[in-house]
Amino acid sequence: MKNLGYSLMLVMGLILGQSCNKAENYAEKIKTLDSLGGAMNSRMLELQKVDTILLQKSINRFVYYKEFIELNIHDTLDKIEADQLFDFYESGKNLKNFQNNRNLLLSRSVLINSQLNKLATDLKNNSPDLELLEKFTGHEKQEIARLLDAATAQQTIYHRGLEQFQTSLKGVELLIRKRNNGELPTIIKDTLSY
Repeated sequence: MKNLGYSLMLVMGLILGQSCNKAENYAEKIKTLDSLGGAMNSRMLELQKVDTILLQKSINRFVYYKEFIELNIHDTLDKIEADQLFDFYESGKNLKNFQNNRNLLLSRSVLINSQLNKLATDLKNNSPDLELLEKFTGHEKQEIARLLDAATAQQTIYHRGLEQFQTSLKGVELLIRKRNNGELPTIIKDTLSY
């Protein structure tokens, strides 16, 4: 009888130990998800803080100047003018691409945040088994890593593109003035009010 009591207590101790260990695993996974979400949200906040007015003014200027150049400049350019025009086109395209990619990345971060919240809720409710939990957590880690890499690359593209655009803009404006009686085309939408 004494052995049966010890055996019962041993089994009960093992069951309680497993449930405590399982609860610790769930708590650890919740902390991991919180850390991942914090890192992602920090990077997305940096992406949101990009000066959208400066970006939009630069894109507007690119679009209008590009249109003017394509309609009005048909003669041969010297090497310096051609290089500046090439840099102008390249940087303008990069800024337009950044604007689109930025919006996609921010939308993607909203989706990932939603998935992290659902996973954390499941963890708090001890819903999924640990094996399935490992799979989901690993997948979210990979997606967040991809998103962070893409956001970093896009910010680099933005800063380089804006610098290249502003540098080439002076030469392109000289080119336009030379071919347009000293005048620049009027950009009507350059007075953005956001």
